[in-house]
Amino acid sequence: MDAAAAWTDAPHGAIVVAEEQTAGRGRHGRAWQAAPGANLLVTVILRLSSAGVGRIPLAAGLAVAGAVGEWGVEAQLKWPNDVRVGGRKLAGVLAETTWSGAEARVLLGVGLNVAQTDFPADLAATSLRLETGQPVARLAPLSPILARLAEALDRAETDAAGLLADVEARMESVGETVTVREPSGGGALRGTVLGLAPDGALRLATAAGERAVYAGEVTLS
Repeated sequence: MDAAAAWTDAPHGAIVVAEEQTAGRGRHGRAWQAAPGANLLVTVILRLSSAGVGRIPLAAGLAVAGAVGEWGVEAQLKWPNDVRVGGRKLAGVLAETTWSGAEARVLLGVGLNVAQTDFPADLAATSLRLETGQPVARLAPLSPILARLAEALDRAETDAAGLLADVEARMESVGETVTVREPSGGGALRGTVLGLAPDGALRLATAAGERAVYAGEVTLS
C-alpha cells in the first residue's frame, strides 16, 4: 500500500485531493488561486493530541521541501508556511485547528505548483515544471509528501528539537535582518532572525531585545 492509500485508513487522519480551487484562502484571509488540473491541492484531516500542534505548519513545510528534492529541486522555507525556490513561491501550507476536549482537529492544506507555467506578473512564483524543465504528473508528489509528513508529524511530538533544527537549516532568513508585519495592521518589527523557539515561534533579535513572533509576514529588510 502506498503512502496516499495508507493515510485514508490511518487513525491520525485522512486526505482530500481537489482537481481545482476557486475560493481558496491563504494566511490572513488572502485569496489563493490555482489553475485547473495544474497543481497539487490536498487537505489532510488530522486528529492529534495537543502536543506539537503549533509545529504542524513547520512540519508540513519541511515535508514538502524534502519531497520536491526527489525531482532535484532544492527548496527553502519562509517562516511560517511557504516553500520557496530562489525567492519564488513553490508551495504554501495553511493549518486551521479546532478542539474537542484534549484532541486537536486540524485541516492542513497544502498547495504545490506542479505543472503551472504562467503566473500573474506581480506574483513571485514557480513550479516543479519550471524548476525541472520537465513535465511532472500533478499527483506524482502526493505520495512522497504524505510519507514525509507522517514522519514529520511524529517528530513534532517526539523529537521537536530535531525537527526544528531541520526546519532552521532550510529557512532562508536565519541570520538575516528582516521586517515582520503583524496581522491585522498590528505594526511591524525589525530585527535579526535567530532561529525558532521550541514552540515554533520565530526568534527575533530587535533593538529592544529578543522577541518571539507567532504570526506575521516576513520580508528581508
